[in-house]
Amino acid sequence: MLNTTYSPYWLILFVILGLGYAYLLYSKKKTPWTPIWNKVLFVLRFLAVIFISYLLLEPFINVQKTESERSNIIFLWDDSESVGKSKSDLQEYFLSLKDLKQTLEEKKEVSIPIYDLSGNEISGLDSIKNNRMSSPLNSALKNITEKVDKKLISEVVIFSDGIYNQGIAPDYYAFPFQLSTVGLGDTTQKQDVVLQQVRYNKVAYEGNQFPIEADILQNGFSGKTVSVRLTNGGKEINRKTVRLDEEEQLTNIQFLIEAKSTGFQDYKVHVESLEGEFNLKNNSKNAYVNIVEGKKSILLLAPYPHPDIKALSASINQNDNYEFKMAISGIDLESIKNIEEYDLAILFHLPHSKGTFNSEINKLKNLGTPLWFITGSKLNFRLHNEINKSVDLRASDEIDEAFVYINPKFELFEMNKEEGEIIDQLPPVYLPFANHQFHPLAKTFMMKQVGKVKTQQPVFVFYNDDEIRQATMLIQNFRIWRMVEYLNTQSHDFFDDWVMKTIRYLTANNQKDRFKAFPIKDAFADNEIVKFQVEIYNEVFDRIYGIPVRLTLKNEYDSTFNFEFTPDRLKPNFELGNLPGGVYEYSATANIQAKKFEVNGQFVVDEFDIESQNLQAEFSLLRRLAQKNEGRFFKSNELEILKSYLSSKDYPKVLSGKSEVTPITQNILPYLLIFLLLFSEWFIRRFFGSY
Repeated sequence: MLNTTYSPYWLILFVILGLGYAYLLYSKKKTPWTPIWNKVLFVLRFLAVIFISYLLLEPFINVQKTESERSNIIFLWDDSESVGKSKSDLQEYFLSLKDLKQTLEEKKEVSIPIYDLSGNEISGLDSIKNNRMSSPLNSALKNITEKVDKKLISEVVIFSDGIYNQGIAPDYYAFPFQLSTVGLGDTTQKQDVVLQQVRYNKVAYEGNQFPIEADILQNGFSGKTVSVRLTNGGKEINRKTVRLDEEEQLTNIQFLIEAKSTGFQDYKVHVESLEGEFNLKNNSKNAYVNIVEGKKSILLLAPYPHPDIKALSASINQNDNYEFKMAISGIDLESIKNIEEYDLAILFHLPHSKGTFNSEINKLKNLGTPLWFITGSKLNFRLHNEINKSVDLRASDEIDEAFVYINPKFELFEMNKEEGEIIDQLPPVYLPFANHQFHPLAKTFMMKQVGKVKTQQPVFVFYNDDEIRQATMLIQNFRIWRMVEYLNTQSHDFFDDWVMKTIRYLTANNQKDRFKAFPIKDAFADNEIVKFQVEIYNEVFDRIYGIPVRLTLKNEYDSTFNFEFTPDRLKPNFELGNLPGGVYEYSATANIQAKKFEVNGQFVVDEFDIESQNLQAEFSLLRRLAQKNEGRFFKSNELEILKSYLSSKDYPKVLSGKSEVTPITQNILPYLLIFLLLFSEWFIRRFFGSY
């Protein structure tokens, strides 16, 4: 199809121009040629002008081409440690799998790539290592469409033991492709004692007592007694003997510990091994507790009761390290008598247009108390904008129902990838329909999402000018997140996590210093990259770069690690890589304008040996997964049946349209045509003795 870059209506002007130009040249009555030749010359000049002018519109030819592509059968290989086969057995099985792949590709004319759980393509035996330390089956299946267009996927076959220990259960959602499963591993129950879970608060306060609870699950040892030890820094501090209950029933044991020393403390619960026990790696777990000085006090002020307040209260009250009090207009005013004692105030739908708690709000402002604004209707916008430094609200009573997503560039605290997946499944909330003005120092935590479109409009921001910390949340009806998350995952982990991390950030000591170096979070897994955030300022507190930083780490086993790096604008922070498990003390130093600065602190690296905790394959999950996605379940020794199943299907090639644009100005033909028109006109005029 012939098109032009610029509007084709210009052709009207070009026609008039061509007619006018040809008329001026050939309207004379006396010519050395006959009237017929005069008309021929008129047409030649007119056409030449038209074609030259048309090229100015940058014409092009749009050609639609149709291509056919092979369908894909995706083989997804579970390369986690829990798959219960030896390396030689796995490699032998993989050879059979490659034979199946080659046969189907030749017979059915399909493509069959083999991917591991990380999305890497597996080609040879050297790739079969099965040393992955986690089993994120759900995310591995979701990421397949990033490798292959879902229109080209006829079926996915996952070869797995059905054990998942990271992310959401893979059988909860249906995938956009047909999915079959092949069960690897051993489903036989073994004699075993499993320390299934250790529950504890990650933060405790010096001088208080705090519990550490352990759940023990056993198979084949009913009625036996075992000794359970609790150690701190390698030294035993408590021991209890428990009688194991019936199989598949949890035996609970609790230790009560006094928090004596501040800082991270490494507690370890260990269940003694019994004769004939199958797996000894699941008999112990670590509990890293950060013991800090004093309990933080939090006050929530609200002009009226609201269901969102109950959701916040449920998250905060479950943490014994915070004392949470509320003052709601006309209901409970006892909490505001000693308002100067609070470490954080949550202003829920305040300041209000009716002036509710205005005197208390002004007092909190004058005290420099960190504030968390949760906006709502009937706000006093003038007073709000005087107190809130992060956002200048524009008056509007309109609200919009939209989704929310976490800003991937947010750096004040970290939300893991699984929590990002959870928020993607949560329902929309109410957001203000107004264009608010945000301060340049405001750090955006959550943004508005309309349908599938992720906007750049902030709805949850943090502010810190080294004098005061504030957070502003422009979200209403967020209680529904807590309810739906529990329906999806049977937990409130995501909701409680962002609430408590918001509170921990706002109640942290707000120190102003020219040199800051700290880990991006308090606890890492030993398969994670440890990252440090570094900030260096000059005397007027402008951020500067190019200053060498020395970092020394020391763990509880007296191992020392030394690093040196120089932050720059493109890479201001530092990645240390993976570290062994344990509690680490760090010391970072830098010389800024001939003056030495030093910061110290602690962080934890947790041993992430989750794959060794459960070695019993879960074929029931694989059956549910196949049934939900219109596939079939096969055992590992049923490759021939799998071959017949896949061979019985048709895999038509997928037709896809492709548009190719070719500019006419890049072709010689229009220039040749113009040359012939002008040359013909010149030749005729010369033939009759004229120029």
